[in-house]
Amino acid sequence: MMPPSPNKSSDWSLVTAFLLVLVFVSPFTSLWSHGEMSWYAPYMIWLGIVILIAISSFTGHRDDGEA
Repeated sequence: MMPPSPNKSSDWSLVTAFLLVLVFVSPFTSLWSHGEMSWYAPYMIWLGIVILIAISSFTGHRDDGEA
């Protein structure tokens, strides 16, 4: 049996999850949620996170031995 290979897409997923928590749950929320920011600022942040998730899913590799 072959040892499992490291999965880089799970690393990207963890980084993305950390950024999501950092931006939306931490005190950094006050940086983008105050009234002077444009109404679409949270949507741009979500778009950036969705793009990171898409990049991480496309850069992930699949093992040839798995079905």
